[in-house]
Amino acid sequence: MKTFRLFALVICCYCMITCSVLYAQQQVAGAVRVYTLEECLKIAAGDNLEVQNAIASSLDAAARKRSAFAGYLPNASISLGYSRTLNTVTGFNLGGQVQEIPITNQNLFFASGNIGYTIFDGFARENNNAAALSSQTAADNTLNQTRRRILNTVRSQYITVLRAKQTLRIRREDFEVGKKQVERLRAQYEAGVIAVAPVLTQEADVANRELAIVQAENDLELAKGTLLTTLGMNPSVNADFADIQIPATISENDIKAFRNAIGDLGTAAETATNKRLDIVAAQSSVEAAQSSVKAAQASWLPTLSAGYQYNWNGNALSGFEYGRQGLGLSLDYTIFNGFQRDVSIQRAQIVEQQAMIQKRQAEQRINADVQNAFIQLTAAEKSLDITARAIKAAQQNFDAAEERFKVGAANILDYTTANGNLATAKINRANAIYNYIAAQYQMRFALGLLEE
Repeated sequence: MKTFRLFALVICCYCMITCSVLYAQQQVAGAVRVYTLEECLKIAAGDNLEVQNAIASSLDAAARKRSAFAGYLPNASISLGYSRTLNTVTGFNLGGQVQEIPITNQNLFFASGNIGYTIFDGFARENNNAAALSSQTAADNTLNQTRRRILNTVRSQYITVLRAKQTLRIRREDFEVGKKQVERLRAQYEAGVIAVAPVLTQEADVANRELAIVQAENDLELAKGTLLTTLGMNPSVNADFADIQIPATISENDIKAFRNAIGDLGTAAETATNKRLDIVAAQSSVEAAQSSVKAAQASWLPTLSAGYQYNWNGNALSGFEYGRQGLGLSLDYTIFNGFQRDVSIQRAQIVEQQAMIQKRQAEQRINADVQNAFIQLTAAEKSLDITARAIKAAQQNFDAAEERFKVGAANILDYTTANGNLATAKINRANAIYNYIAAQYQMRFALGLLEE
């Protein structure tokens, strides 16, 4: 009996320890990982799929540059061999009699080597190397511009998450205020001070506030998922994002200082043309295409090459100095190759035209980015002024409505309306500040001033 009790006690302890471990694992698995803006930028710079694709393109361009440079180097090859005769005798038939001849050496060694160098190929080598260098420059600048674009997107999406968190915070505070008001009205109703209508009106208003919380929570989760996807992470990860220092107010001096720094539209467009890496990449692509056209046209010229050859064979590993050696020059010219030469030139010219079109598209995109950034900045500045006046008026209206409602000079509808207007004004004010910060980020990116 004692043994059974001891066994049962051990089993119970084991179950308790197991449950504790599982619970701890669940707590760890469900723990919220908080990311700062700097951490998000660092993750996106390496893990974002577009950035990874641009990195692969840059590595491919570097490999093609090394391959193009190889055209300046000689070609060298060596061949070594060994063979052995398996039969020990050979013979021939003479008058019906087979005459056998013993094979004295059954081993045969041989070696050969070749060195060739292209002296002239119509400048195809030089133009291929120039095209590869320009392609490498284009790929590197595209990679850097892709990083800048993705990091700007991360900043914007991070601001969106913070905006959603602030909206949710305001909605919850508003909901708590509404709940307390319901409790006070219900107590007054139960004491026979007021009728039931104000209680029902306030309860309906609180239900609407709770619904607004649900919508705000949904917006926050969507914003988090979008940001996590941009970071190259699973959007279902249980993550949160730390608040950054956002000023409660933005003064007129701050707005004017930023405007003076970016200049007018013309100055900003010129700055963007000089600073944006995508226009540099587009220009490099044009130069690469132009060099490729010249390389294709070089096929109309002859090719001059020089070579050295060495051949040796023997029954023993000796006498290498007696191998046959030779030097030679060759001049090759393709008279007709089924129009392949013409087709190659036409294709290279088409690529050149496409590169020039893409450059013009880059210029248009940059001008559009600058124009849109100015529009967003202007709208954000106006929103700052409007929401500052709106929240001040909404706060004063709510304070007055609350005092009138307490003394019975205003009904519950006036009070709830004033409270709803105040909550909306708070949300609009927070959105205006966040939107202005995001507009600054977008303007710096459009001008090519937002570094990685």
